[in-house]
Amino acid sequence: MTMKIYRLTSAIVLYFLFCVFSVHPLLSQTSGPNTVFWEISGNGLLKPSYLFGTIHILPKDEFVAYELADQKLTESEQLILEMEIDVPMKTQVEWAKKLMLPEGSSIPDFMETEDFLRLKSYALDSLQVKEFLFNAYLKMKPFAFYSALIPHVIGKKIEGYELHFSKLAKKEQLPVVGLETFDFQLGIFDSIPNETQLKMFFDEDTDLKSELKEMLEMYQDQDIYSMAESLEDASDKYAEMETELLIKRNIDWAEKLPDLMKQKPSFIAVGAGHLAGEHGLIKLLREKGFAVEPIMLSEN
Repeated sequence: MTMKIYRLTSAIVLYFLFCVFSVHPLLSQTSGPNTVFWEISGNGLLKPSYLFGTIHILPKDEFVAYELADQKLTESEQLILEMEIDVPMKTQVEWAKKLMLPEGSSIPDFMETEDFLRLKSYALDSLQVKEFLFNAYLKMKPFAFYSALIPHVIGKKIEGYELHFSKLAKKEQLPVVGLETFDFQLGIFDSIPNETQLKMFFDEDTDLKSELKEMLEMYQDQDIYSMAESLEDASDKYAEMETELLIKRNIDWAEKLPDLMKQKPSFIAVGAGHLAGEHGLIKLLREKGFAVEPIMLSEN
């Protein structure tokens, strides 16, 4: 998958499933070990599988590779991601087309004039987006429009754990399994009115650089419980969507993962916001009889 398409698609999950729709504080455990890496064993598994909580894209100079996680991936027999990202060029082109608004529509159609002018000023002045690029982005669906701005926040050099693990799996000739399809994830956002999406992404206090900095700090601390608590206001604001974007997906994954792990020892890499809480994967897998234990990580 090209970097351009990956930036557009992965940022969807970066924002919604880690930032806004991370585990709701009322559903989350309040404390636990600071780690995004967990071992899954028992309940008929002949060999353990591993669960790694990711942040999907970040500046390359902020990326931390963990030798132990890489080692456990190479010892596994398959990599499981939210969505397979290494796809043929023809598929990438089809995806890109689906990220566009219907012909004749553009982002300003779904915003108050004052809000749009403020957003345009922010993109051109604060993010230094070239006007011709900004105008091209306006033809995209709101989540893709937001995603297109992310590289201007992060910079040209980006990395992501899915990218990192996918490269390693390819090197080791490990199969990659997607828990969901691109069309499924697209359908979730297509079900949310464009006006609502734009309000979720951009308000009067929008500062993408500060938001990214805050997300990175939380992730680097690996405190999946504090992540949830610190995002209480954002989660409460759109609590009605949490069921579709987080809870139902976690439940679905928890149904799929046991068979996948029993077929092959697996390395599972999904957004860190899916791990903790009453409906988080850790608790859901434990309820199915698996032992899910923390693994402490240190940098290479």
